[in-house]
Amino acid sequence: MSLFGPRLTAIGSGKGGTGKTFISLTLAQSFADLGERVLVCDADLGLSNTSVHLGLSHCGDLPGFLAGRLPLKAAVALVATPGHESFDLLAAPAGSGVLADADASTMEKLTLQLRRSTSYDRVLIDLGAGIGDAVLTLAADADDVVVVMTPDPAALTDAYAFVKLVLKRTGGRAPALMVNMAANAPEAKRTAEALINSARTFLKATPAYLGFVPTDMRVVECLRRQISLWQTYPRCPSLTAITGLTTMLGGKPSHIRAAGSMR
Repeated sequence: MSLFGPRLTAIGSGKGGTGKTFISLTLAQSFADLGERVLVCDADLGLSNTSVHLGLSHCGDLPGFLAGRLPLKAAVALVATPGHESFDLLAAPAGSGVLADADASTMEKLTLQLRRSTSYDRVLIDLGAGIGDAVLTLAADADDVVVVMTPDPAALTDAYAFVKLVLKRTGGRAPALMVNMAANAPEAKRTAEALINSARTFLKATPAYLGFVPTDMRVVECLRRQISLWQTYPRCPSLTAITGLTTMLGGKPSHIRAAGSMR
C-alpha cells in the first residue's frame, strides 16, 4: 500500500488503432507481476473497451465512482489470470457511451480522486483517442505520459499533434514514445526518430524513446477470441517486449528515467 498515493501514468496515441489499450493492459499485468498494486482506468469515456479485450462481463463502475455513489474499492473489477498477480480495472460499461460528454472538470475530478487512493502503487490511464479537452486534461494531470504510435504515417502525424498539445498544457513536459506493431527494431527506431526530430526542430523538445513492440499476429488472434495472451502464448515476442519496457518505466520506484523529459 502506498503512503503517498499512486503514480499516474497516462497512455495515449492521438488516434485510434495503435494498440494503446493492449499496451496498457499488458503493462498492468507486467507491473503487477513485479509486485506493484496496479489499477487500469479506462478513460476512453465514450467507447470503453478494456472489458472486451479481457473477455470480462464486469468492468467496474467508473460512472458510479465519479458520481460519488461508490468508493474506489467497490467500483473496480478484479482482473485475475492464473499463474499471475491480479490487478484492478475501473471502466464504464462497454459500448454504453454513458460518459461520452464528460468535460475537463470531470477529468480533473477523476485524477484528483485517483491520486488520493493509497491502495495502489500505479494507475495506468488508458486515454481515449484524439486530442479533445478531456483527453489532454488527463494527460496533463498525470505524472508521466506515454505516446503509443505505429509506423503508419497517419499515426505519426497524430502523435505529433498529441505531443505538441501536451507540451502546451504542461509547460514543456514532453511525453515519452513507444512504437507498437513495428516489423523490427530499425523500423521502430526510424519511426521514433521521425517524431523526435520534428519535435526537436519545431517544438524545442526531445521526447524519450522507450522502445518498441513487434508486430505479432498472436495478439490479434487472442484479442479476437477474447482469450489471455499470457495464458496462450506466454513467451510470444510482444509480451517479451512489453515486459522489458516495464524497466524503462521504472518498476519500483515508479519513475520514467528520461533525461529531463519527465517530471
